[in-house]
Amino acid sequence: MSITIDLHDDLLQRLERQAVARQMSLHEWLIEVLSRAPDFPDQPGAWRALNERRFQLIRKRHQAGLGEAEEAELADLQAIADKWLEPQDRRRLLALKRYEDLAQQLTHQTHG
Repeated sequence: MSITIDLHDDLLQRLERQAVARQMSLHEWLIEVLSRAPDFPDQPGAWRALNERRFQLIRKRHQAGLGEAEEAELADLQAIADKWLEPQDRRRLLALKRYEDLAQQLTHQTHG
């Protein structure tokens, strides 16, 4: 089956950079991305694969440096990681809030 999809320029550019970084054609990369799309981000396996690639690029950046396409891919992966982790971060910050409040109360008691 063949379909036509209109993509926003910024999305198309990100996908092209990702394809170049993986040494794949845009067509091949889109098929791979779309085949994983129904599973992401709900499936932990998809997150692990994405995060592993992010760590590979971070290690490579510090060891040998990254090319322009890899830097762009890393930025894209980091943005995805930020979105993925945001709900967990919010829960953790809420859990810490009561300790911050308690510390604030104790500080005021010792200075008051």
